[in-house]
Amino acid sequence: MKTVQIPGHVDDQPMILFWEMDEVAVGAMFFIIGYVMRELTICIVLAFIMVKLFQGWKNNQLNGVLIHMSYKFGWWRLNEVFKNGNIKEWIS
Repeated sequence: MKTVQIPGHVDDQPMILFWEMDEVAVGAMFFIIGYVMRELTICIVLAFIMVKLFQGWKNNQLNGVLIHMSYKFGWWRLNEVFKNGNIKEWIS
């Protein structure tokens, strides 16, 4: 049997410049809020601060924590059988 090398970066999120996709989403959210409120400078500064805090939180968690949280809170379903992630016990 021949050993196969499995790369460790298969499940990584796409990168935009030096940020991952979910970090860009946090920054974009603050940018949009600042644009709508006409306080763009303040919200861009807040965006950089919040992205830095989010990076620190995410680095202390397991990989894929946001996907697992979305299952738990019911924002994204796991499959066709378990449509609601909020159900903790399933009895057929």
